[in-house]
Amino acid sequence: MPFHKEYADGSPRPLCRGWLHGMGALTTLPAVYRYWDDIPTTAIPVIIAICCLFVFSSLIHLVPYQSKTLEEAMTRMDKSCILALCVTSFMTPQLLESEACKPDFQYSLVTVAIPGALAFIGILCGLGPITFASFIFPVASNLWFYGVHVEDSEVFYWVAGSAVLYALGFSLYASQAGGHHPFWGYHEWFHLLVTIAIGFNARGIFTLSSYTDEICSAAGSAVAEALMSSHADEIRIAGSTIAESVVRSGLFDDLSWLVIQ
Repeated sequence: MPFHKEYADGSPRPLCRGWLHGMGALTTLPAVYRYWDDIPTTAIPVIIAICCLFVFSSLIHLVPYQSKTLEEAMTRMDKSCILALCVTSFMTPQLLESEACKPDFQYSLVTVAIPGALAFIGILCGLGPITFASFIFPVASNLWFYGVHVEDSEVFYWVAGSAVLYALGFSLYASQAGGHHPFWGYHEWFHLLVTIAIGFNARGIFTLSSYTDEICSAAGSAVAEALMSSHADEIRIAGSTIAESVVRSGLFDDLSWLVIQ
C-alpha cells in the first residue's frame, strides 16, 4: 500500500515520501501513551498536535486514495495539524502557573490566536502554504518576548532553532527546489527538516513548562503589562485592521470557498 507512485490527482509520489513521518507516528504515539503521566500539563496541547501531525502526514503520503476529494480533504487536515502545532506552541505560555513568565492574554490573542484563526480559514479555503506567512509575526513577537524579557534564554534558542528549521523546510516546499525525484526530493528534505524542528519545538516547550517566578523575576509580570500598556493602541489598531481586511476580502460572501473541489 505505501509503495504507490502516484497521488489521486496524478502527481508523482517518490517512494520514500511519508516514511519518515510514518516512523515518527509509530514511535511517538506509544511513547506518549507510556509516559503520559510524566508530560507537564502545559505541554499536552503541543504533544497532541505533534501526534496528529505525524498521523495525518503519514495517512496522506502512505495511503493511496482513489478519490481526489478525499485526498484533498486529508491534505488540508495535514496542513491544519502543522498550524495547530504553531498555535499551541505559542499559546502554551498562557497555561503556565507563573504569572511573571506569561505575556498578557490580549498580547497572545493578537499575536497568535487571531493570525492562527485567519490561517486556518485560509487552509480550509485551499489557499495553500501562503497562509503560513501570517505566522512570521507570532514567531518574531514571541521570540522577542522570551529573548529579551526572560533571564533564562534556553527557550529562546530552542524556539529560534525550530523556527529556522521550519523556515528552511517550508522554503524548500514552496520553491520545489530540484523538482520531483522517483525516490527522494525536495518534499522529503522538507519532512526531514520539519521532523528535526519538531524535536527542537518539543524541547523548548518542556523547558518552558518548568519556568517559575524565580526564573522570570527579572522581567516580572509588570513586563507583560508594560507591553500592553505601551502598545495598546497599536495592538488594537492591528486587530481592527486584520478584521477589516477579512471583511473587505469578501471571504465570507461566497462560502463556496469552503467546498473541496
